[in-house]
Amino acid sequence: MKEPQTIEEELAIIAAALDAGIDPFPPRKESKPRAKIALGWFMIIIMITWVSDILYRSI
Repeated sequence: MKEPQTIEEELAIIAAALDAGIDPFPPRKESKPRAKIALGWFMIIIMITWVSDILYRSI
């Protein structure tokens, strides 16, 4: 499907979607913090590994 060239064409596409029962603007899904928590713990573990490696080499 080609991009609409005018606002009227875009409004016609939105109206056709609404008539077909398709929501053109669905609500945003709630974000789950699992990925952020996992990334945070991974970064903490990496930093502890680096610090322990530096301390081990300095002894």
